[in-house]
Amino acid sequence: MECFMSSLSRVCAFGLLAMFLFGATPSAFAQHSVSVADRARELADARPWAGMIFAGSSVADGKLRDIMVAPWTGSWGDDTLAGGAVSYRLARFWKFFMLDAELGGAYRFGDTEGGEFWAAGYLRYDGFPWTNYVYTTFGLSMGPDYVTRLPRVERGTDARPEPNQSRFLNFFSPEITFALPDRPDQEIAIRYMHRSGIFGTYNGVYEGANSLIVGFRARF
Repeated sequence: MECFMSSLSRVCAFGLLAMFLFGATPSAFAQHSVSVADRARELADARPWAGMIFAGSSVADGKLRDIMVAPWTGSWGDDTLAGGAVSYRLARFWKFFMLDAELGGAYRFGDTEGGEFWAAGYLRYDGFPWTNYVYTTFGLSMGPDYVTRLPRVERGTDARPEPNQSRFLNFFSPEITFALPDRPDQEIAIRYMHRSGIFGTYNGVYEGANSLIVGFRARF
């Protein structure tokens, strides 16, 4: 027993010496138990407000897949978009899910020459396995969207106008973001903005304008 206590004392002394030499403390070891991904989530949630600026282009009807595969093709639409949005993190639940509220606006230059405004809730997910290396979120939105002038795809042509039209539609805009794990407060966002009639729910509208935008978001 005496021999065991003597050995234990030596182990403890060696451990304390190592902690002293390498500048480690019990609290430091506790901090290292938090993964890089969890730390990134904590840093992001600590700054609930966020502002984003973005720019992009409308997408010719049904050509999103072509642009994603080969953006140099001629599948872009008639408008260029520029705008911004402000959001607030309402809650995090089930560890990897978040709910954000967003207010945003954009201006369409080109064929439309009009404004677009929305208020939406974003359901986001950040439980991807590569989060230790690239902090990634994916979100889906729902909420009202209003345009001051209908985009071409929604109003049709003079010869063949769209029979059902509405300046109010649903803002369904999937978004993916990327950031460094130690700087989740600064992220690049790629968003597919879609004005949706929700299968005719809005005044019988089935066809809505589509746009692809890239933005920068800062949390504060």
